[in-house]
Amino acid sequence: MMNRNILVVDDEELQANIIANILEKEGYRVWKAYSAEEALKIIINEDIGVVLIDMKMPGMGGMGFIKKTKGMGIKSKIIMMTAYGTIETAVEAMKNGAYDYITKPFSKEELLVNIENAVDAFNLEVENRHLKEELRNIYEDYKLIGISSSIEEIRNMIVRVASNDSSNVLITGESGTGKELVAREIHSKSSRAKMPFVAVNCSAIPENLLESELFGYEKGAFTGAYTKREGKFKAANGGTIFFDEIGDMPINMQAKLLRVIQDREVTPIGGNSSYKVNVRIISATNKDLEELVKRGEFRDDLYYRLNVVPIHIPPLRERKEDIPVLVKYIIEKLNRKMNKNIKGISEDILSMLLSYDFPGNVRELENILERAFILAGRGPLKKEHFPMLMHSANKSIKENFEIDTDIGREGFNLKEISKRARDYAEKRAIEEALVKTGWNRLKAAKLLNIDYKTLRTKIKELGIKP
Repeated sequence: MMNRNILVVDDEELQANIIANILEKEGYRVWKAYSAEEALKIIINEDIGVVLIDMKMPGMGGMGFIKKTKGMGIKSKIIMMTAYGTIETAVEAMKNGAYDYITKPFSKEELLVNIENAVDAFNLEVENRHLKEELRNIYEDYKLIGISSSIEEIRNMIVRVASNDSSNVLITGESGTGKELVAREIHSKSSRAKMPFVAVNCSAIPENLLESELFGYEKGAFTGAYTKREGKFKAANGGTIFFDEIGDMPINMQAKLLRVIQDREVTPIGGNSSYKVNVRIISATNKDLEELVKRGEFRDDLYYRLNVVPIHIPPLRERKEDIPVLVKYIIEKLNRKMNKNIKGISEDILSMLLSYDFPGNVRELENILERAFILAGRGPLKKEHFPMLMHSANKSIKENFEIDTDIGREGFNLKEISKRARDYAEKRAIEEALVKTGWNRLKAAKLLNIDYKTLRTKIKELGIKP
């Protein structure tokens, strides 16, 4: 909402009242003060957008007020009123942080123009700060979190790919692994970072609308095209266009996309001329594009154009050492989002998380933790706040019990059954210790209270792998 709050400061009460009256009739909300000291108290407690203050007043005065408020980090726009409209006075006021100055006597029109300009400037700055904060929050949400070797390799690849900002990139991985996250990291680290990043979800846009979404259209190009519209390629010009779920793009659109990649030109629907585009194309899919090519569902020439630099993100179940650091990061993010102060999770909950396969990957981990936050209210996170994990753990125990009893019915003796159960328990314990220590075997051995040599032997015997 636009801030239209004005503070009028003048030691001449009549003058302050006249100005306030004019501004209130124009729809401004006005505060009045008859000294700089009084004005300082008001501006600290109220959300003031613009201050109109007389320079010459007893006490602190207008110039002192400017220095004081700027030192306190107050962002209000200050207009200095002065009867001494010299260049020197204006320059000094501007140097000290005034937005503008107005010379007494001034007309109503002159006053309103100055106030309107200052109000617009203040609100524009507020909007820019909010946008920067939103971008910062978005970037915080799009951080590549993990300590596994696979994540470290992806980070290194991102740096290398970002340094060459023209090569097309194809990111593969299951749903929820963070393919858009990697795309945004590449964009943010490239020379295109200050230009737009435009995401297109190929599976979410109906086939009959995808062409107009990408290339735009001219007025009257089809029924309902009442105005000209620019497409995603025009919006992304100079930056990056990200095609999510590229495997779902209709085959006829694939040919048109290939032409854009080859010619670097776009022709709007209904247009007679094309325009050049300078974009980097990053695509992502959870499908096997090579298999789609074999089945004739994806153009091989487009596949080779898109797959210049391939990046594969492994599923979370294959990099469980990332789970503890992801949990810590997500909890911190949820605390900010929900205004809570939950410290973390217990070892029991972490063990359940490490035992779960996460078919929905990192996105599912976020959903599970957010649901737990809601169930926990203001209290700490407990096992009962993770019903899905509890169900999964109980199911796993039941399945393992059934396997053991099947072994018994096949004629295995009690000693052999006991060995299988012990091996299973030891393997689980060693795996969890290794994950918790980031596969540092010395630390894992210490955690398990066994010597390093014994741990190495057990890892080999039980076939434990990262």
